[in-house]
Amino acid sequence: MKLSTKDLGPYQLWRSNQGWRARIGVIYPGPGWHHIGDFYKLAPNGVAVGGIGVPRHKDESAEEMLHLDEQVVEKAKMFVSYSPDVILWNCTAGSFLKGKDHDAELINQMEEATGGITCTSTSTSLCLAFRTTDVKKIAMCTPYPNDVNDVEKRYFEDNGFEIVNCIGLDLVDNNILANLAPSVLYKLARTADVPEAEAVFISCTGLDALDVIDALEQDIGKPVFTSNQAACWNAFRLAKIGAPIQGYGSLLSRSRV
Repeated sequence: MKLSTKDLGPYQLWRSNQGWRARIGVIYPGPGWHHIGDFYKLAPNGVAVGGIGVPRHKDESAEEMLHLDEQVVEKAKMFVSYSPDVILWNCTAGSFLKGKDHDAELINQMEEATGGITCTSTSTSLCLAFRTTDVKKIAMCTPYPNDVNDVEKRYFEDNGFEIVNCIGLDLVDNNILANLAPSVLYKLARTADVPEAEAVFISCTGLDALDVIDALEQDIGKPVFTSNQAACWNAFRLAKIGAPIQGYGSLLSRSRV
């Protein structure tokens, strides 16, 4: 059955011929320029992506960011009638700020509220990506203020990883963050890299970082991860979409089955 824009209500149209292969529902903060846009860029043929946003402010303190996940369970329930294979909470800070145990609990709440639809989050996806590629020592760069970086560092350390270096841009204006040029992110990642790091991680789903991954891997000789890349990888994996995706780093170029 063909769905009209009116039928879809608040949702963006499912892409790729209505998802005959798989459907991924993405919950994201703010307008989602890169949160959802990177999924549209990466989705293989026949994989549909639908999104719904959680409102956020232009400038948010770490305290305000703690409330980003409060609408996630209700937003997840809104996807149920559209039968997605996977629902993702695609926000890095919104999935690590309350710690390891809260992220896992939020995913459980999403699955219970949706009648058992497979759910995940960005931070959980990143941890799985690091483990799958046998990475333990990570150089991390972010757009966040230092107090948020400290919480993120603790989240990953609580999950068994070592953040050997971390640098941030101390940004709170989401408009600036979303419009950072890929060249800025490339240089930021190169600056964060240190010899003892086994990989480099560019944190934040709001960044336009996807296109720098391959160049960075070629230039530093290490795996490079971004929030959206890892989230897409895990969502496709959970939906049993196994085809490698080339051009966006070694994580996506490997089979997911």
